Amino acid sequence: MDRHIHPAAAPDGLRLLLVCRVRLYSKALCDLLQAESGVAAVEAASPEDDIVGAVDAAAPDVTLVDPGQAGMLALVAELVRMRPKVRMLGFGIDDAPAAVAACATAGLWGYVPNTASIAELVAAAREVALGRIVCPAAMAGGLFRHLRDTSLGAAADLGVELTQRQRQIMQLVGDGLSNKEIAGRLSLGLSTVKNHVHEILGRLHVTSRSAAAAQLRR
Repeated sequence: MDRHIHPAAAPDGLRLLLVCRVRLYSKALCDLLQAESGVAAVEAASPEDDIVGAVDAAAPDVTLVDPGQAGMLALVAELVRMRPKVRMLGFGIDDAPAAVAACATAGLWGYVPNTASIAELVAAAREVALGRIVCPAAMAGGLFRHLRDTSLGAAADLGVELTQRQRQIMQLVGDGLSNKEIAGRLSLGLSTVKNHVHEILGRLHVTSRSAAAAQLRR
């Protein structure tokens, strides 16, 4: 792991960890970041390093990642799983709702688009360091629309994915009936109902009866 400390930085300035696979690219970014006012230290690590160890050692206020690099979002998700309190900011991201949604799902606290300057990246990092989510206002509407369309698309598939009997069972699940009560209502064996419910959860990619019922209601 490389360490770059701005000699004139305030001791309580922003501490950053930059995760980047390309060494020359990483070095150039570190030089630009450490030249910004209020940045105390910038450390660099490669995705091939022990990232958890790098985060523990650097104790950064914010970890910067380029989600466009191969495997980076998977790395982000794994780091968040192992260190839930880590705050990560994406940069160089295309201003597309699907890309932004993927970053949020992975666990980033926000992003700056690929048109952002170094000063804008540092300003966004300061916001994340304060515990604030960073997302350009212009993206909010597109992101909301993307998530809505995705949800409606999943709901529209329900009629294709479930058989008539399965929809019948899920309707009763939504009404609050237990498996035993459903078996009695439909004159089915209890094991048959359990098998149907298990298959329904798998087809809808949910883990609970209540989540499946909610999808059906949508």
